[in-house]
Amino acid sequence: MNRGLNIPKVKEILTTKIVALQPHFSIVDVIKIFNEYRISSAPVINDSNEVIGYLSESDSIKSLGNSLFFDEQRNQTIDLIMSLDVFPANPEWDIFELDNFFLSKAIRSAPVVDTHNHLIGVITRRDALKALEKIVTDRADYKRQIKEPIQLSESQRIKVIINNR
Repeated sequence: MNRGLNIPKVKEILTTKIVALQPHFSIVDVIKIFNEYRISSAPVINDSNEVIGYLSESDSIKSLGNSLFFDEQRNQTIDLIMSLDVFPANPEWDIFELDNFFLSKAIRSAPVVDTHNHLIGVITRRDALKALEKIVTDRADYKRQIKEPIQLSESQRIKVIINNR
C-alpha cells in the first residue's frame, strides 16, 4: 500500500560533481583544496578511478599540526596519512539503509562506488537529511490529501447506496 512515501535510493541523491584526490597530492595542496571547495573530506582514487583511501580534515590537521609542532619541514603526500579503511555506500541502498550506515560507522560522508570499486559519487549526511526532509514534507501533503472529504455527486451517492444494499 502506498502511504505517500517515495523512498529514494543513494544513487538518486548522491553528489556526482565531487573533488577526488590522488595519492601523490601533498598535504598542503589538499588543505588548500578543502578550503577552496569548502569540503571536509574527499575520496582518494588511483589512475583507474578506484577508491583506495579517504582523507578527512582530521587526518590533515593531525599531520600538519604534528609537522609544525615538531618543527619538521616536510610536505607529506597524502598516501602516507589517508585512511585505508574506506566505508563505501552502495548506490542501491534506500535512505533508511544509508542512515543506519552513517550512524553505525560514525562517519559524515562516504564514497559511492560501483561493483568494481570505481567512484561514482559521494553521499553525505546532509544529502540524507535533505532526502528525509522531502519524505516528511511529501508524507504530510499525502496525509492532508487523504483527510479531505470526498465530494460525491448525487448520482454517485445513489450508486453507493444501491451497491451497499
